[in-house]
Amino acid sequence: MANPAEAKVCFNHGIESLVQNDLKMAIRHFDQAIQWDNRFVLAYSNRGLAYQKQGDLDKALANFEMAIKLNPKLADAYYYRGVIRKKKGDQEAALADYNRALQLNPRMAEAYSSRASLRKKQGDLLGALADFDAALRIDPGHAEAYNGRGLLSREKGDLAGALADFDAALKSSPDYAEAFYNRGLARKAKGDRAEAVADFTRALQFRPDLAEAYANRCLTLLE
Repeated sequence: MANPAEAKVCFNHGIESLVQNDLKMAIRHFDQAIQWDNRFVLAYSNRGLAYQKQGDLDKALANFEMAIKLNPKLADAYYYRGVIRKKKGDQEAALADYNRALQLNPRMAEAYSSRASLRKKQGDLLGALADFDAALRIDPGHAEAYNGRGLLSREKGDLAGALADFDAALKSSPDYAEAFYNRGLARKAKGDRAEAVADFTRALQFRPDLAEAYANRCLTLLE
C-alpha cells in the first residue's frame, strides 16, 4: 500500500545523501521512497541523477524515462536524458530532449549550454553562439557557457574575445581545469608563452589526467 508520507521521508534522506555525494546511500533511500510510492516522480528523477553520477548510464536512462512517463512535463528529466543520450552518441535524440526541456522551462541555462555544445559539434556555430549567449543571459555566472563561447571565439581567431570568456569562466569557477587549458592555448596562440605554461600547469593541478595539457606545456617550453 502506498504511503506518501514515508516516501517523502525517504526521499528527503536521499537528497541529503546526494548532496553529500554519497551515491550508494542516495540510491538506497530513493529505492525505499519508490517502494512506498511507485509513482513518486522526483524519486525516479533523482535516482537517475545518482546513477548518472555513478557512471551507470543505462540505469540512469531507465529512471529518467520512468519520470517522463509519469510526468511528461518534467523539464529536468528531459534535460538529463539528453545528457545521457549525448554520452551514448545519439546526438539527434539528445537535441530533441534539450529542445523539449527548453520548451517546458525556457529559463534552464544548463539546457542552453548543453545544446550549444551539441550544436557546435554538429557544425551549427551560429546556433551554438546563440545558445551560449542565452545561457549567460539567464545565468551570468555559468562557467561552462563562458568556456564554450570562448572556444567559438578562438576558432574564429578572436583571441581577445576568447581570453575574456576564459577569464570569466575562471572567475566563476576557479578550479575549472578545461578553462585553464583553453586559456593556455589562446595565450600560446597570442605568443604569451610564459602565461600559457602557467595555465597548462594550473590545469594539471586540477586535472592530472589531462594529457593534452602535458603535451602543450612541453611543446610550449621547447619553443
